[in-house]
Amino acid sequence: MSPEINEISAALSAFQSELKQPELSKEVSVKTRTGGSYTFKYADLSTCVKAAAPTMSKNGLAITQIISNGTLVTMLTHKSGQWFRSEIAIGQPSDYQALGSAITYLKRYTYCAILGIVADTDDDANAACGYQATFKEPTKKASAKKATGANAVAFTGENLKQALADLEAATNNEEYAAVWQKYSTEFPAMCQKGTEFYDACIKKANELQQS
Repeated sequence: MSPEINEISAALSAFQSELKQPELSKEVSVKTRTGGSYTFKYADLSTCVKAAAPTMSKNGLAITQIISNGTLVTMLTHKSGQWFRSEIAIGQPSDYQALGSAITYLKRYTYCAILGIVADTDDDANAACGYQATFKEPTKKASAKKATGANAVAFTGENLKQALADLEAATNNEEYAAVWQKYSTEFPAMCQKGTEFYDACIKKANELQQS
């Protein structure tokens, strides 16, 4: 943030008090790799921008989002010259189409986060992997045994031990998100709601929010 934030803070407070949150008009149904399914509702980036733009302009606020060295940089600026900045790594998507999708996804989340916009439904720590979802499959404790489902990925006790160590080593939200992304991709069964790793993620997220 800028050395002084009194004016941008006042403007952001006024913006948030006047903002009408966007309607969650989009709904998506998804089948997971472990055989379950869930749905979530959200407002897309265009809807969020349309909801925020008039009130931002009224309060002298503006947002710029740029990509620099594989990082999405979101700048919230005020007419006084004061600013807030947020940065998040884009990762390494497999192709340009996946890259475009990842950028759009991160732009929406960081845009909403820096302004305090609620753009999707919430389901506890599913937010950590980017899905605000209501899961329909039973939530059972996962173990080191072979996971069920045609595309499920088994994990061992050593995998779980390493995941917990990596989670413990995370010192900020970006590192925390990177850990979740890694293990939810490599070992989705480890990240099911109710597992030891899932519960540890909830605890870690609360610790980071309070720090």
